[in-house]
Amino acid sequence: MPAHLGRVSWTALSLLILVLPAMAAGTDHPPPPERHAGPPPLNAPRGWVVTVNAANVRREHSVDAAVLGLAHCGERVEIVDTWISPLGTRWSRVVVVRSGLTGWVLWSLLGHPAPLGHPAAVCPTPPPGEER
Repeated sequence: MPAHLGRVSWTALSLLILVLPAMAAGTDHPPPPERHAGPPPLNAPRGWVVTVNAANVRREHSVDAAVLGLAHCGERVEIVDTWISPLGTRWSRVVVVRSGLTGWVLWSLLGHPAPLGHPAAVCPTPPPGEER
């Protein structure tokens, strides 16, 4: 009988050693590290354009952040920084060429660089201040 009690004690102790670190780790999680892509390389293409009807230019890289203004379809923007959220959402810090407005836009709302003075081909009408 004492051998059985010893086996049960060792099993309980072994389980306790396995469970305690998991319980302690579950109570205090440090925030996940911010994934920051940094500024684009110097040889990266510039002069991106907005490819949707209008893109909200926000104060921070969050859909909950305050909207500072709009960049309309076909407007040229300069990408000055990028940021990727822990969930993989990519944001670009842009300067809207026409207005000088600076803020964060979802990267998926921007298209390939367009030649200077040409609106994006997907826009039904030219952006404000430009004639076709």
